[in-house]
Amino acid sequence: MTVSPDLRISQELSFLPKKTYHSQVVGKKPTIIIIFGATGDLITKKIAPALFHLWAKNRLPQKLKVVGFSRRALTDEKFQEYIQGLVKKDSHIKFSKKTLDSYLQLFSYQQGNFSVKEDYLTLEEYLERLENDWQEKANKLFYLAVPPTLYEGIFEHLSSTKIAREQKGTWNRIVVEKPFGNDLRTAEKLDEILGKLFSEEQIYRIDHYLGKDLLQNILAFRFSNNLLEHGWNNKLIESIEIHLNESSGIEDDRGDSYDPVGALRDVGQNHLLQMLALVTMDNPINFSAKQIRQNRAKIIETLKPFTLQEVKRQTFRGQYEGYRKVKNVPDYSQTETYFKITGELKSPRWKGVSFVLESGKKLPSQRKEIVVTFKQTGGRKNKVVFSLEPREKITILFWAKKPGLDMEIEEREFDFSYRREHEQDEEQTAAYEKLLLDCLTGDQTLFVSTEEVRAMWRFIDPIIRAWQENKVPLEIHKQRETPANKITRVRR
Repeated sequence: MTVSPDLRISQELSFLPKKTYHSQVVGKKPTIIIIFGATGDLITKKIAPALFHLWAKNRLPQKLKVVGFSRRALTDEKFQEYIQGLVKKDSHIKFSKKTLDSYLQLFSYQQGNFSVKEDYLTLEEYLERLENDWQEKANKLFYLAVPPTLYEGIFEHLSSTKIAREQKGTWNRIVVEKPFGNDLRTAEKLDEILGKLFSEEQIYRIDHYLGKDLLQNILAFRFSNNLLEHGWNNKLIESIEIHLNESSGIEDDRGDSYDPVGALRDVGQNHLLQMLALVTMDNPINFSAKQIRQNRAKIIETLKPFTLQEVKRQTFRGQYEGYRKVKNVPDYSQTETYFKITGELKSPRWKGVSFVLESGKKLPSQRKEIVVTFKQTGGRKNKVVFSLEPREKITILFWAKKPGLDMEIEEREFDFSYRREHEQDEEQTAAYEKLLLDCLTGDQTLFVSTEEVRAMWRFIDPIIRAWQENKVPLEIHKQRETPANKITRVRR
């Protein structure tokens, strides 16, 4: 019997959230999550609350330990008090005291310096004691919740000890946050070091935007609706715009980590290019992690690298007034807090379709969305808008007759608001919950492959080099204004 494409797609979109997805705990094997940087920003805002929600929903292994590894001097009890404060502050679900107490007992702490080998040996001994208590070897998930500048040293020390060596009947995996590397050269160097410890199947390069329900929904929206997919190309589409604009600025506690990176490395090299890939990638043969990651990589590889003249003509960088007053930001900082880039893909499917990547801090409003604009018909254009903020929804802008006696045409909206219709659904998960669960179950669909990382850096590198050489001047702009709107140099 021949299976229709639509039925095949609905059967194979298994990576999308469902009521039955991960309805059971993740295996019976003992598991240890080792968090490097256990008192930092990531565990505060993302990891600890996400793990608690999974624990409260009975989605984690019952034999589980979470070991914090950081320089701060803490006892297990003090670390548990710290975690308790994070959960009570950030949790949005109802829970009992018993659930919270059992969750806190998962946590223990090992003080250590990331650059001192002896501290890794002490950590190794501690992990062995945990396994001895269980009387069996454990799976291990290494989570690097630290600045990317520390990756290389941690990789080398893991390599020089037995901590990361996989044991029979268990798995070892490592999670690294974006940006992976500072440019193509450093990304390739990190890959080389990491490759000595882990295979590609063990490496989970996390981009939390890929875990957002709306972005996961893009593939379902595209490939499950023939009405749209057949015209999803340069024959009908004129442009694609991707905006990650924020009204907030850089907080004092992020100044020293943000300034060496800047907006383009922070969100352009990863979030925006991944969003572009989801909107433009070809329909995969099947919806396995391998096929989806391959197709994302293939479309990113078609990004047309800029010449110096194109960088000057098609990019803009800005910095909001007051950024240099942020704690630990130099008075002379040339770091961009805003950028706008226009470009094209070399893919035959998208030839002639321009894309716009824009992101910034201290802008007039919170605008996080993808706007797909169709070519003009009868003097009017249709649009499909994937909105992340202020409200998560998909909107189709179309034209119809205005109610009344006269034949007047007006723009109307058809929108699918995911949050509004499912906000009470207990299966609605935050991005980090979904991604952490995928790490534990071994699903790499929503994680970035090495091919994707290298392709993204190949596109970004020429822009960064030109900016560092001041070929594109840094524009200082007032807070609450969009700087690129004031100029015509960047082609829309």
